[in-house]
Amino acid sequence: MSLSSVVAACLFAAAVASSGAGQPAATRYRDVVFTDVSIAGNVAFRQAVNAAGADETLTLDIYQPAGDPERRRPAILWIHGGGFRPGNDKRQKYIVTMATEFARRGFVSVAPDYRVRAEVGQDRLPALRDALDDCRAALAWLRAHADEYRVDASRIAVGGGSAGGMIAVNLAAIEGRPSGGSGGVFALIDLWGSPAASLKVAPIGPRFPPTVLIHGTADELVPFAQSEALASELAESGVTRELRALPGAPHTPTSAMADILAWTSDFVYRALMGK
Repeated sequence: MSLSSVVAACLFAAAVASSGAGQPAATRYRDVVFTDVSIAGNVAFRQAVNAAGADETLTLDIYQPAGDPERRRPAILWIHGGGFRPGNDKRQKYIVTMATEFARRGFVSVAPDYRVRAEVGQDRLPALRDALDDCRAALAWLRAHADEYRVDASRIAVGGGSAGGMIAVNLAAIEGRPSGGSGGVFALIDLWGSPAASLKVAPIGPRFPPTVLIHGTADELVPFAQSEALASELAESGVTRELRALPGAPHTPTSAMADILAWTSDFVYRALMGK
């Protein structure tokens, strides 16, 4: 998929501010307030040795609202899925959709690649650990370049789908909530990616960020029960959470993307505002 420097992001109908009667003004970070999104593609953020023993340059894409004068903007790290195998990357279709739509709402969206493996057996933990290490490096890179991209390093969220959701859950567990004005992540968007117990490398605790979980009840790849279990675990730790079930939906239910976007936009906005 090719990316122009500025794209007219028309994935959904524009919901811009209006002064007309009966039309409420759009709220930045919740509603669409920008039409165009500028994209810096394939920005290198890390050198790593892959499973084949070769050096690999990992890159990320940065989505920003075009014409935005804000100096310190919240950001979201979007992590793609794909079972830790080749075949998907940072330009997975729904990742591009989410990254673009949140940029139109005023966020800086960052979508990194991570190391994948041609062979992933029943034990997916080694592949997850490599991917998690790479995504933590992407998060650290974003914080280190916060001034350059006008990002508020104390207001970064994480989102991911499927394998990317599993990575995101573990990253959120390790990073926790922001403390003392820096570090941590302020929200987690878990899209059909709640990991089984064997793929959790850090415990859930009270510093886990507010979390929205979206999952199809007929998912045969990542059972819906895993999101139910994670939601219960978050409840036991007193973490703000919201489980949105999609009745009868399979894995990667992109036909419900309009609902998914509405739910996540509202939840992330409330988490950002401390509500």
